[in-house]
Amino acid sequence: MTLAWPGAMAWAQDYPTRPITLVVPYPPGSATDILARLLAPKLSESTKQNVIVENRGGASTNLGTEHVARAAPDGYTILIQAPNIATNEFAFKSLRWKRDDFAPVSLLVRWSNVLLAGPSAPVRDFKQLAAASKANPAAYNYGSPGVGSLSHLAIEILKQRGHITIEHVSFTGPGPMMTSLLGGHIQYGATNPANFISHLREGKHKLTPLAVLGSQREAALPDVPTLAELGITGVESYGWLGALVPARTPPSVVARLNAEFLKALRSPDVQERLKASYLEPLGGTPEDFGRFIESEHKKWGDAARAAGIQPE
Repeated sequence: MTLAWPGAMAWAQDYPTRPITLVVPYPPGSATDILARLLAPKLSESTKQNVIVENRGGASTNLGTEHVARAAPDGYTILIQAPNIATNEFAFKSLRWKRDDFAPVSLLVRWSNVLLAGPSAPVRDFKQLAAASKANPAAYNYGSPGVGSLSHLAIEILKQRGHITIEHVSFTGPGPMMTSLLGGHIQYGATNPANFISHLREGKHKLTPLAVLGSQREAALPDVPTLAELGITGVESYGWLGALVPARTPPSVVARLNAEFLKALRSPDVQERLKASYLEPLGGTPEDFGRFIESEHKKWGDAARAAGIQPE
């Protein structure tokens, strides 16, 4: 996707004048954390201010998200958020934040989610897993980066539609989930390639990718089929990350931040690092991102309701 620059804008001439904090609502080591730490030096160089990455993981991103929702709307506290901003209300009965607590800045990157078999997995083929899990539902489990994550919703929809029967185990991010998967404490996991490709290539752990949850095969995993190729349609899970600030942040500040994030994404060294991390750079205007969040909210809300998923 082309990294689009916004049109005519009135930048805040006196912004920024002090350090900026990028809040990552996951523990260190996640794709969100990787992206934030990759962009922070570029933003710091461009804005002439220190840009700090602060991890506030927990509660399926709700802790960090709530923190930013309550921050001053001045552009100095920025949330680097995954699809949870659009999907958590389908997973939680009560939230201490809402989508309109935020002003979108820019969509940043996306990636494919993949269902993996770990060292303790008794079945290492998706169709065989589907059949075996239906015959003995209590024997199978999988982990996700958190309740309300797209990988969680995608697998739960597969369950509700009768394609698979498997128990969900929630973690506070992809890092803890991968640790548990590699240690044999859970059998399967759903996450993005950046979190497991190195382990797969090293061959030290018995990892087997079973299915790509997006509509296209993953370039780094050319032999792994998509759900559509396995005969399952209507379930497409691409993870993504974007930048948001508290609502009522001045439009001029939002415009400045949008331009700075897009400038950072356009850097050749950043693009090379993103490619190495299996992240596709996106971009666009704040308005584009706002429309995208609403489309994701509707898409996954409709899917969750159709699948009978209830908030917990």
